[in-house]
Amino acid sequence: MDTRAMLRRVATGLLAGMVLFGLSGCDALSGPPAPEWPGPHAPYPFPDDVPHRTQ
Repeated sequence: MDTRAMLRRVATGLLAGMVLFGLSGCDALSGPPAPEWPGPHAPYPFPDDVPHRTQ
C-alpha cells in the first residue's frame, strides 16, 4: 500500500471519528422534541390595556 492510500485511510478514519464524536455530544438529538409553534393566529403576547405609543 503506498503512502497516499494509507494517508487517505487515516484521514477518512479521523474524519469519521470526529463526526461520530460531534454527533454523540449533540444535545439536539437526545433532547425532548420542541413544543408546537403557536401558529399565525396565536394571540398577541402583550395585554390589550397597554397604550399604543401614538396615543
